[in-house]
Amino acid sequence: MTRRKRANEIQELIQRLGSPRQVEVDSSKARLSVIGARAVERLIESLGGDDNQIRGHAIQLLALIKDPRGRGPLATLLRDESLAIREKAAHGLARFPTAETVASLQRFLRSESDVVVRIAAVQALIELYDAGQDDALRDVLGLVLDNDENARLRLAACAILPRLKTAKRRGILKRLMQDRSRKVAALAERLQNGGNVDERREPTLDDLLSDLAAPNYETWNEALHQLSRRSIDSINPMIEEMRRRAADPEFCTRIGMALKALGPRRGRPVAEALEWVVEPLPLQTLVEVIGALNVNALTYRLKDFLEVSSPEADGDGPDHLQRARAKAHLELARIGSRVAIRELRDDLRRKGYRVEPELLAALELIGQKDELLDLIRIYGREDAYIRQRIASAVRTIMKREKIRQSNALIRGLSPAHRKNLDTILGRKNLQA
Repeated sequence: MTRRKRANEIQELIQRLGSPRQVEVDSSKARLSVIGARAVERLIESLGGDDNQIRGHAIQLLALIKDPRGRGPLATLLRDESLAIREKAAHGLARFPTAETVASLQRFLRSESDVVVRIAAVQALIELYDAGQDDALRDVLGLVLDNDENARLRLAACAILPRLKTAKRRGILKRLMQDRSRKVAALAERLQNGGNVDERREPTLDDLLSDLAAPNYETWNEALHQLSRRSIDSINPMIEEMRRRAADPEFCTRIGMALKALGPRRGRPVAEALEWVVEPLPLQTLVEVIGALNVNALTYRLKDFLEVSSPEADGDGPDHLQRARAKAHLELARIGSRVAIRELRDDLRRKGYRVEPELLAALELIGQKDELLDLIRIYGREDAYIRQRIASAVRTIMKREKIRQSNALIRGLSPAHRKNLDTILGRKNLQA
């Protein structure tokens, strides 16, 4: 697909996010999620438009794609005049687990007045704490213990309590059982007696999967934590449900979160699923989960996936598995493996291939001089953001492989490719 056709497709898909037909919105979101990083700039541009439906879906997509370029614009939307946009932005930031995100949400929590939007910020901070951002705990616990705060907000913040170490949790619950808010005191007593925040009947797996698709944060988050405690026998049904909802990027992301939480000892069925899952979004999710489990034996299964999923060299039309493969290359590179380097080179050399950022990140980790030529060759046909990423990969490889201007590889470049390298390194670098 040419650059112009891809740009037109992205713009058309974004416009369809404002459609009154839900099926059209859903199909556009699914396709944009598969396109991934290449849609990020246009999605960010759409945040400045007048259509709040498009803006809301763009926020969700930026959170699902998780490209770092999306974090700043979402943080800016915390000051938007629309309550709904501020709420969506707060939830979206939960998918960017950085210290900067935590700080943005903490400042927002102190300045925002609407309780529903503040609850969204609290929920995002709890997700960030689950993702390893320990600083997110401070303000949430402060709300739990603040008698002067809104009771609804404090109850939402209490979702952090089951995540605390036993001794700390017991001390806080003992204090809360004497709280002047009856609802807070009742919840604390229930938790102290071994109950959950949500005291429904013991749900079935089908119940939990249905709840996982709920728009309400408390509902799907509780389902997520219960799914993370299920046995290994639940994994294939979870993946099958993800396939059934393969056009729903948010549901696929939530299934991925549950699978990661099940832990590495239950990861074998996830890797085996690469053999029978064919849908792009579920495949991307499975690759991300396998990488997160951090078990080399499982990660090496990605080579088999790369071998069987490579398109024909002269294939026409969009390649819907391109991003899933790029993610697989990155996970293999993270463990220092070049076992699939032939497949990686084939992608780089495929006619009309538009390189994915994940593939460039993989090359920064494991690229050698043979791949350097391919990167220099494709530099001129990419957009500004990807050119920056290519330049970073080229500089990293040259430094790691100790490739200097006098190297035969550099001397043998064609004039066009030498011009690309001049641009990447700067003339004074080449003449040093």
